[in-house]
Amino acid sequence: MTGGNGSAKIRSIKMAQAVEQRVHLRFKYPLKVSGIGEYQVFEARAENLSLSGACLWSPVAFSPGKSLGLILKLPGAGKFLVIPAEVVWSRAFNSGSGEDRRQIGIKYLYLSPDLEDGFKELFKVLR
Repeated sequence: MTGGNGSAKIRSIKMAQAVEQRVHLRFKYPLKVSGIGEYQVFEARAENLSLSGACLWSPVAFSPGKSLGLILKLPGAGKFLVIPAEVVWSRAFNSGSGEDRRQIGIKYLYLSPDLEDGFKELFKVLR
């Protein structure tokens, strides 16, 4: 394959493979998430969540394989919780207003039992 079209096809195939590897159902929920990675603190919004990962809209670009710390508070939770995570994929979008945004797919590296229970309760409501 030559030219830019070939690399787009490869990215499409990799994204399709990542989707097929999902173990848990995704739930649309616009949760505000703070994060830290690559010596940067950032604010993001979740597009969707699951028990194994999430899709986030981020103002910061992260390459696949990069480690992040996600800080969030689930509805009804009394405290903020931290999730160690890793970037699986990343795409850039131009909003047309000159503001670049990134959509990043992340997988959780560890989910505490309390946070897992909190997600399960949220997902019951979202079904």
